Amino acid sequence: MTIPRLSRRRFLGGAGALGLLAALPACGPEPIKDGVLDVALWGDAKRADLYRRALVRFAGLHGGLRNDLHFADINPYLERLATSAAAHDLSDVLWMRDTHIGRYGSAGALLDLRPYLHASIDVSGIGDVAVADGTVGDGVYALPTHYVGQAVLTARPLVERRGIDFSRITTWAGLADAARETADPAAGIFGVADPTVGTTHRHLEAWIRQRGEELFVGEHDIGFTAQTMEEWFEYWRRLRSAGVASPPDIEIEAEAGGWPNDLLTKGRTAIRLASTNHLTIVQALTETPIGMYSVPADPGATPDWWFFPPILVSVAATAGDPDIAAELVGFFLNDVPAGQITKVNQGAPSSNAVRQAIRGSLTANERAFVEQISREQQYPRRPFPVRPNGSEGFNAMLTRTGQEIAYGQTNITDAVATLIHGAPSTLAGA
Repeated sequence: MTIPRLSRRRFLGGAGALGLLAALPACGPEPIKDGVLDVALWGDAKRADLYRRALVRFAGLHGGLRNDLHFADINPYLERLATSAAAHDLSDVLWMRDTHIGRYGSAGALLDLRPYLHASIDVSGIGDVAVADGTVGDGVYALPTHYVGQAVLTARPLVERRGIDFSRITTWAGLADAARETADPAAGIFGVADPTVGTTHRHLEAWIRQRGEELFVGEHDIGFTAQTMEEWFEYWRRLRSAGVASPPDIEIEAEAGGWPNDLLTKGRTAIRLASTNHLTIVQALTETPIGMYSVPADPGATPDWWFFPPILVSVAATAGDPDIAAELVGFFLNDVPAGQITKVNQGAPSSNAVRQAIRGSLTANERAFVEQISREQQYPRRPFPVRPNGSEGFNAMLTRTGQEIAYGQTNITDAVATLIHGAPSTLAGA
């Protein structure tokens, strides 16, 4: 079985095609073309090879059913996904981002998986909160095969030389104190990298959820107060003003250079907020031992704030054989031998049973982030809201807001007011 980088009948055209969905007539399921089940995911050739091998196992369990796997880097993948959805020609089974499941689910492009739950798709190993990750309205249009989590990474020598036991840092105030102690301006070392000027804001979402609020509610609105957002920016403003957090020009340049040029990788910061799976990336780029810890939470934080951004898999509404496609979803959720092939390529498996089964075959750093997610998933957690259509646009607004504040172009109160005022139209995709 070969893995074409681009399918002749998939992933043709450019971005912006999803808007055509409402204008096109709905098409019913068609027979699997040439007896082949189409599967699509984003990633590189290494990832594709792992999933090809897992699909070979699935085919063997189903009398030699043929599978055709299509893949591309994330941005081309999403562009081609939009074009294929507009043409009602999506792959039978496809991976989805949490930023896109809302729009595709509500547009009728995906199959409602509810009839298959607890049957061909066993969700007992992932739980109701996981099912909510792919719930749009009354339908379940995706399920999480993997999770990533939020973490605090540290350059251990920079922290330990100050006598700090970072495992005891459990509050945001404690993190700020540790950053102040480890900052060494004379050596060009910052105590902590500033996340407010970057392109992702998952730790801000943790801050918001710890206050019983949400980043988003419904399809077109935010769920946080101005006070909560102002306190976040003020926390980081104080650290920048004290020379503890990285200044915006240095931080933005470092992020633009990717992980090889990150301040943590280069030994220029002691503390860095990141995703759990970034531990393996950073450690592969530096000889400095890197530590990983849970996100802090101040006293009084809601106990159910924990969340894990999902890697989702869906079935197209036009799947030629929805029953076999649903079986493949269940396979990627629960099949231990498949998990032993794909391991943590997309994150920690959503099934605790699969995580435990692959534990012994992981590297020390892979095992560390999987174990952290397993440990944190034991805490209470409320459902993670589905991203609105304009969530990526709002994420860009957050980045601009943080940069304007960091550069002193506006004050925090005015910046947050502007952010909140512009949120509804941005989230609506206007």
